[in-house]
Amino acid sequence: MTITYKIEQDDLLEFQLYVASKSPVLHKKRKNNKTLLIGLSAVFAGYFYSSKDLIMGSYFLVVILLLIFLYNKYFAWRQKRNYNRFIKVNYADRFGMQEHLEVYATKIHVKDNFGEGDVKASELKSIVEINSHFFINLKSGSSVIVPKAQVVSSELKSGLKSLKVPFEEEMNWNWKSAI
Repeated sequence: MTITYKIEQDDLLEFQLYVASKSPVLHKKRKNNKTLLIGLSAVFAGYFYSSKDLIMGSYFLVVILLLIFLYNKYFAWRQKRNYNRFIKVNYADRFGMQEHLEVYATKIHVKDNFGEGDVKASELKSIVEINSHFFINLKSGSSVIVPKAQVVSSELKSGLKSLKVPFEEEMNWNWKSAI
């Protein structure tokens, strides 16, 4: 089976966000930053209340409430913005480039403007399907991104499953709910 598709900025962003959502380091960073900001705000609120400055004490209580309820959304927005900048700087040459993927019984063949190569099924780590993409993860750490909107996903899915590589379906994955 041979498919042809183009990689755009949104495809690379979706992949980066997916990988980040699975990173325990990122989850720990978010939790630690939130705890630190709430803790510092609580210290300032306590200090201002003890020194009879009720306005500043109340201000920091409002900051604490905002952090509790809105920090996760802010963190997700900031991370998405940072990944978008990273992609624009480092992958701009790949936008709109046509790629070819051929799936065989024991390997995949990938071809783009930078080169081409075969990857044995034994060198594939996993295949992940989310609502909008397939991510073919190699043991070397690289990945092949296939946007579903440009391919017949049912045919590709059956072809990829025939490689007998761990296949994960995360159809409900969403960046905002994942982080």
